[in-house]
Amino acid sequence: MSVGYTRYIFRYTWIHNTDNKGGGMPERSWKKIVLFCSLFLLSFDLAAEPRPHLKHWEIGAEIYHATYEEPGIMKEEGVMHGVKGAVSFHEKIVGPLDMIRVEAAYARGSQDYTSLWTGNINDIDVSVFEIRGMAGHDIEAASGMVLTPYTGFGYRRKKDNAGGLVSGTGALGYDRVSQYSYSPLGIAVAVDLEKGWSVGGFIEYDFFWDGTQKSYFSDVHPLHSDLVNDQDKGYGIRASLKLSKQVHGKFLVTVEPFLHYWDIEQSKPGYYEEYNAFLGRVVQKTGYEPENSSTGYGIAVSLLF
Repeated sequence: MSVGYTRYIFRYTWIHNTDNKGGGMPERSWKKIVLFCSLFLLSFDLAAEPRPHLKHWEIGAEIYHATYEEPGIMKEEGVMHGVKGAVSFHEKIVGPLDMIRVEAAYARGSQDYTSLWTGNINDIDVSVFEIRGMAGHDIEAASGMVLTPYTGFGYRRKKDNAGGLVSGTGALGYDRVSQYSYSPLGIAVAVDLEKGWSVGGFIEYDFFWDGTQKSYFSDVHPLHSDLVNDQDKGYGIRASLKLSKQVHGKFLVTVEPFLHYWDIEQSKPGYYEEYNAFLGRVVQKTGYEPENSSTGYGIAVSLLF
């Protein structure tokens, strides 16, 4: 994320080389491999009996510390508070497919921006919305233990509301919207214990299909146009541990520490128009989104019924 007029002039001058001269497997080939693995996962009969019919709803709240960083350029971090919900089905559907889950989460918080180039801005309003659909297969691996390999599709949208804010050095802020589409590839585990207790968790690799970054430079000057950058290289990782307790027969209370991580490479170039006061006219410029990482770690408390 860039904040000020001075900084984004410095930052958006890189010309992208699209030739694959570095060798290695092309990005399109990787995507074909991941798609094949996803279909393979859902079509392979793992020779395990499906669990009895089970459907549950889940509502909860979460709090986590979030950090977004562009190495050598800027960092933004703060505490996010959010709500989450999900519905899960564990029932024989077709072939080996006997698990479907849809989940969504929304979080909001204030984050502080720091940069050697453009100074600092505190209390930027940031929001994150995410929705995911997943399908998998339940495997009774041992007494009381169920393993569930899964895959699916996810969408993530983050908005930074820095428009109208000014840094300590006088740099002007602007809004940004980040959108990711990806496929989770993971495995979840659940173990039933005594007296209504259970433990579990999951580990997941998120295959990055595509991303779009929109920087609202028009917040800085009405004659500036907004910049849109396309991203197609990166990955995500997430994991959690769960401790659950059955209460009042039909309810489960779950406490879940979790970790989310994204690593996104430098974007393709984009073009925008900038008003040049010295020339007295609008000029066209080329800009890019630098490589960046996002980390979130925190805890969620949920009620399942």
